Amino acid sequence: MIGGATLNQPSTAKNTANSLSLKQCVGKWLVPRLPVNKHVFGHIRLELNAIWVRLMLLVHPRYRWAVSKLRVRRKILANLGCGPFGLAGWVNLDLFPHENVTLRCDCRWRIPLADGSCAAIHVEHFFEHLNHEDERHEFLSECRRCLEDGGVLRIIVPDAELFVRAYLAEGWEAFQNIAPPEERPEQSFITKMDALNHVFLQGFEHYGGYDRQSLAHELISTGFFDVRAESFRQGRFPGGCIDREQHRQYSLYMEAVKQRTIDVAHEGPLS
Repeated sequence: MIGGATLNQPSTAKNTANSLSLKQCVGKWLVPRLPVNKHVFGHIRLELNAIWVRLMLLVHPRYRWAVSKLRVRRKILANLGCGPFGLAGWVNLDLFPHENVTLRCDCRWRIPLADGSCAAIHVEHFFEHLNHEDERHEFLSECRRCLEDGGVLRIIVPDAELFVRAYLAEGWEAFQNIAPPEERPEQSFITKMDALNHVFLQGFEHYGGYDRQSLAHELISTGFFDVRAESFRQGRFPGGCIDREQHRQYSLYMEAVKQRTIDVAHEGPLS
């Protein structure tokens, strides 16, 4: 996970300077001197991490053993792109070595779980980090492969409609209404367009926005059915939803189901 959307800009220089690690200080000195800009460097660093992790999954005995243990499990509750929010009792997967991550992996490429092994999959503020060309459809296809028949996929993203409505409204009140209480969008951004661009791009980590219609289209086109917009911690997720409070004000919550094989057979051929 690379981080969810908020209405705050990155930390101010004063706050950042007081909390930089040695590694960050080296990076702050080095990056401006590289023959690529910060945006390109960020993508290169991400992809190098991803290549390393994929290689470890193929050749490192400890990684291969962990994958073999996961692939025999069933009725899994999976938390994909979990970042530092992995939960006990769940299979928590992320590219980076956060606390409670069950296994490091590149979920954009392949999910290291067996076919039909998941009762449900939770994806919170990760899907908007996938590019439209060769990641989002592949990721959804992998989620569908891993779900058991009747399994539930719950995806949470920044709600583009909320932010566009806030942009079109007079003043900053609508933006403030969807921001966490401690944030002040009018102090963080010069214009409302700056705030909108920050949410949709977030330092070039996001690939645009989703509303109900566009996210439902992605799910249906990948073969999911019974797609529904839900609300915070409400839905059909087995054992209850684990939505994070910090995203409550500005998120779109959607669930979709992997159709049961018997249901597909009863439908017959499309006319």
